[in-house]
Amino acid sequence: MAVQRDWLEISSLNWVVSNMIGFLLDWGRAVWHMLNEAAFLFLIGLVLAGLLSLVLNTETMRRIVSGGRWRTVFRASLLGVPLPLCSCSVLPVATQLYRSGMDKGGVTAFLIATPESGFDSIMLTYSLTDPLLTVARPVTAFLTAFTAGMTQSKSDLQMMDTNDSSSCEDHCCNCPEETVSSKRIPIISRIISGIRYAFTDLFPDMAPYLLVGFLLAGLFESLFGSYLSDLPDFWKTGWLGYAGAVLFGLPLYICATASTPLAATLLGFGFSPGAVLVFLLVGPATNIASLAVVRQILGLQGVMRYLTAIVVVAVLCGMATDRLYSSLDMAALYQTAATEHTGSTLYLICAILLAGLIVYWTGRGYMRKAA
Repeated sequence: MAVQRDWLEISSLNWVVSNMIGFLLDWGRAVWHMLNEAAFLFLIGLVLAGLLSLVLNTETMRRIVSGGRWRTVFRASLLGVPLPLCSCSVLPVATQLYRSGMDKGGVTAFLIATPESGFDSIMLTYSLTDPLLTVARPVTAFLTAFTAGMTQSKSDLQMMDTNDSSSCEDHCCNCPEETVSSKRIPIISRIISGIRYAFTDLFPDMAPYLLVGFLLAGLFESLFGSYLSDLPDFWKTGWLGYAGAVLFGLPLYICATASTPLAATLLGFGFSPGAVLVFLLVGPATNIASLAVVRQILGLQGVMRYLTAIVVVAVLCGMATDRLYSSLDMAALYQTAATEHTGSTLYLICAILLAGLIVYWTGRGYMRKAA
């Protein structure tokens, strides 16, 4: 009996180890597949974001968005779409704009448009999904920001008191560096400076969130792939799909770039493009950590308007997106997008480079905190 019991224990242990190894291999394959698809265009987007930093600093943005109430909200929404700032790093920049005299409507628009989109996340969206959703993401980000900004601006017509805003240094990320005498610097040196900024200042801030985003997307695919794929369609489309995206995205601390792999995974499980778009809009713009700072700028009633506008406009845009996909018969487009060149040597090199950068900067950041 003792021999039989030992044999059963060994067999059970072998079964657990075998299944664990199989699960880890599936997880690794899912993560690597997404890295291979996303790395090339993401790195291009990162370089473009770095070059954008050459001409857009806090003072430049303040001058661009200055003007009347309507113009301020419009320009802040438009300016925020391409900026590669996550829900963390947008806070000190918005605070600085607030202290510089921008009204609450413009600050609200900037706080929403900026984390919901960016050059890097747009390129990543194209890599992992399809052209229509790639266009819909920045367009709906602008609409969400503009609507929320105008709502806030109409409810509060007075200029803000700069004394109740927190300083830029109080937050976790650094403000974009001011460009000093940039016109006197040779163009090649400025380009090199922008690329250096992208890989040594901008990317380290988003590396931990990218790591979480890819790992979480791979985990979802390996753990819940079959379960989510077998869910009835009414759970993944329509009002239930939008509600699930809102409930999932509201408390989640994830930036626009890091949310994209997870959104692509949900898309592959059969969730409607509209529901996925709701998640892409709600997730980066709202989380518990950033709302505490947003409250300092907008006040409690401003936060409620902020959240309400995001959710309502995101759901309306999700509904419109699903109707557009249905009318254009593009429901299966995302299943074949971004798969033509993923086996090439260039894509392989970019995937290795991106993975190495993520691990390096994430590990370096944790070692600095531990020191």
